[in-house]
Amino acid sequence: MKNNVDVRTLLSVCEKIKSVGHNLDDHGCQLEDVKYHESYDGYSITLTDDNVSLDINFHNTYHFHTANEDPETVINQTTTDFHSNNESQIQAFMKKLVELDERY
Repeated sequence: MKNNVDVRTLLSVCEKIKSVGHNLDDHGCQLEDVKYHESYDGYSITLTDDNVSLDINFHNTYHFHTANEDPETVINQTTTDFHSNNESQIQAFMKKLVELDERY
């Protein structure tokens, strides 16, 4: 998923979650099943669901984390299967974010 992410869309989703979503106890917001958190200094934000976490940092850099980040901890999966599974989780998450952006 290299260079396929439109950071403007991500930031648009963040604003929609903050304005339309409901507040969480831990200083975040949630819209449907996507949660938004902002760092105290405002230099980074995080979007998460049950499988993927996306950190968006200063200068529009970003990094994805998936539920199973370490291929050594996944039993009965080849490395190729592991990367395919993670990529499909990321693709599904990105699709969800785009749909949120279009709906709200």
